Amino acid sequence: MSSPVVAQLRGASKEYKTGDQVITALYPTDFELRQGELTLIIGPSGSGKTTLLSLLGCVIYPTAGEVIVQGESISRLSERQLARLRLNSIGFVFQSFNLIQPLTAEENVMLPLQLQGMGRAEARRRAHEAIEKVGMSDRRRQLPKNLSGGQQQRIAIARALVANPPMMLCDEPTASLDPHSVGIVMEELKMLAGHGIALAVVTHDIRLRPFADRIVYVNDGRASDVPAGDEFH
Repeated sequence: MSSPVVAQLRGASKEYKTGDQVITALYPTDFELRQGELTLIIGPSGSGKTTLLSLLGCVIYPTAGEVIVQGESISRLSERQLARLRLNSIGFVFQSFNLIQPLTAEENVMLPLQLQGMGRAEARRRAHEAIEKVGMSDRRRQLPKNLSGGQQQRIAIARALVANPPMMLCDEPTASLDPHSVGIVMEELKMLAGHGIALAVVTHDIRLRPFADRIVYVNDGRASDVPAGDEFH
């Protein structure tokens, strides 16, 4: 039996106009992101994979077709409603970590909850739980500059999951990490998928393939599933 669909694209495409020229970043695409699955979105630079992730993340509207997240078609939502959907339903993890440097690791993880209006004491308690899940309790009072790249990424993962979002989107989360940290971070993400989060990981690194439940290959703005056992370059 298939897992519930958390987000999907129905014939969704994205075009950009520069003067008289129209650039197609993503051709009409059907895509489903399911609860409890870790999906790799893989392909070369400029292939359209980040556009696909941005549509799933409600960062951009589709030019045509539909993007549906938690049963809502995002084209019908205002910018304010989209921002609320992103805050409450989607965790984001970036290559550059995007931690706020003057804040401790704990304060960085608390921030999404405080933006939701949660009291400081409860936000701190929830942040402790999230940090513990990624094995960073002993570093929670450290500033980002005192953490290694792998440690910063694990704090970024804790921040993304602290609000218990149904989906998490990761844009090249291992690109800045050493091989040892790559394994640790991907094991953390795999564990989160096992606990029911729908996870999409954009990467150009085929070394992440063993961690995936599903692989989608994007090239020249076209996305297609990679059957198990197939190779690609």
